[in-house]
Amino acid sequence: MNYTVETVADSLSNYLKLFLPEFSFYQDPNQQGTKIPCMFLQQRYSNIKLETGGYYLRTIGLDLTCLEEYNLPDLQQRYQKTAEILDLHMETFPYTDGIQTEPVQIRTYDREWDIDLNELHYRFEIRERVRIPKETIKMHTIEKYNEEVVE
Repeated sequence: MNYTVETVADSLSNYLKLFLPEFSFYQDPNQQGTKIPCMFLQQRYSNIKLETGGYYLRTIGLDLTCLEEYNLPDLQQRYQKTAEILDLHMETFPYTDGIQTEPVQIRTYDREWDIDLNELHYRFEIRERVRIPKETIKMHTIEKYNEEVVE
């Protein structure tokens, strides 16, 4: 199974639409045609550490940013309500890479949120053990070998 920010964003938007149906979901910040309220996902960092057995621990830090209309009198309460909904439903989420038909549950770690002046940031990590496919050169046979000694 492949783990990319694009496929994580797709899986998250499909999952969170059940709990936040009024939100539009975007993979990256949008410049034009943005329907508010909306959320978009950004990768903050990524690292890979070698583990035993040819596996790696891939850690991806993500920021789910929520935008509402600015200057609403209850903007702070809206963001707090949205953050509480995310807290309730973001411990795990179903993930599919678009190739596998059966989704798997991905656990999130180090979830935290804060409210800036005009947006809610819900930050979390995904930690998955992965194997990086390597192309190996298979051994070839020598069909004919003529050894000559030149003097």
